[in-house]
Amino acid sequence: MLFRSIVSSLLLLGAISANSLINPSNLTDDFCKNGGSLVNGKCECTLRYEGTQCERERCLNGGRRHSAKGVVRCHCPYGLSGDRCEKVTYCEPGKGKLIEGKCECFERWTGLFCNMRTCFNGIPTGGLDGFCLCDVGYTGPFCDAPLICENGGTVTQENECSCTAGYTGDHCEQCAIGYIKEAQYCVPEVSESSLLAHTGSLGNQPFGWPIILMACAAAIAFIVLTLTVIFAVRKWSNKPSRVNSVQGDPENGTDV
Repeated sequence: MLFRSIVSSLLLLGAISANSLINPSNLTDDFCKNGGSLVNGKCECTLRYEGTQCERERCLNGGRRHSAKGVVRCHCPYGLSGDRCEKVTYCEPGKGKLIEGKCECFERWTGLFCNMRTCFNGIPTGGLDGFCLCDVGYTGPFCDAPLICENGGTVTQENECSCTAGYTGDHCEQCAIGYIKEAQYCVPEVSESSLLAHTGSLGNQPFGWPIILMACAAAIAFIVLTLTVIFAVRKWSNKPSRVNSVQGDPENGTDV
């Protein structure tokens, strides 16, 4: 019975002591360490530190603090090491070079592992591929080339080309289906079926057939006239000249 009373008294004293330590009224301004501020009985730490009294340095670059065999340390992601995960051990091949725990990135590459593109007119999306999300009017892997829409196309808010009728492609550089290239323009393609349909529609129109017959008659008359002229010219060219018939033709062996 006496032993239980002693234990209860000790526990009560411990609880009272603990409460006195965390009681805001008993805390002083120097309770928070490493630049932390005491606000409403709690420490607000700077970005570098954490803990009840801001006594521990934070893990950097996505590292997480954990305890193993009584030792508290930072567990670092792949490519990082050090007490606070502050050292880089991996750089993207062909995009950077590892020098003294840091990646020295080559031209047009940036990021902790040199895995992000330098986007001149856009923002990087991150990830190992390092794509750029370009601003409206720009394109290319690094958003350094203006987006040009050919043949009268315009740039939309989605940063794509809106092509005029008859054109298609990323830059409106191709003829759409049903159009063919003539000179520098895409024009509607005239198929056999559409031509027959057009001819049939012409024949069905009022006075359509008389016009067609008159055109055929004019063509026949032109052909006959042309053949007549050709025949007359050939006949005239084959007729002997008067000089040769009177004086003789030395080349043919005739004398006057």
